[in-house]
Amino acid sequence: MGLCSRRPIHVPLLTKRHRQLRLQWAREHRDWTMDEWKRVAWSDESRFLIHHVDGRVRVRRLPGEQLLPSCIAGHTQANGGGIMLWGTFSWAALGPVVEVEQTMKAANYLNNITDQLHPYMAFVFPTGNGIFQQDNTPCHRARIGSRSILMNST
Repeated sequence: MGLCSRRPIHVPLLTKRHRQLRLQWAREHRDWTMDEWKRVAWSDESRFLIHHVDGRVRVRRLPGEQLLPSCIAGHTQANGGGIMLWGTFSWAALGPVVEVEQTMKAANYLNNITDQLHPYMAFVFPTGNGIFQQDNTPCHRARIGSRSILMNST
């Protein structure tokens, strides 16, 4: 029948409310000028693996071909390593890139905001007219003691 074994594509789970908020945000900003977009700084974090070790690699082979180089996926011990990085950028300049020593949590996100983002925003937008935009993940919205992380969000 022409069907093949495939793994499902993983995408962020968006609720109806998430979709409504994203559509509202897009409608509010659809008429922005280039000069308005130039005032925005963005940030995000991402994990980079040294080796692909999540078990998703698949091969198609005939019986007896299991040791052909094209049918072998090497592996390393201890997951092969990786790095989590947080960074920021704007129209005007790339910002700092910081290694995240562990899972991004509210405390180290807030430290990045204080230690990295504030000086970057002051440098790139010296008149204070910059807008910081983040993706509203839980660690970006957390309340830590009496401090909360309040930023524009998508």
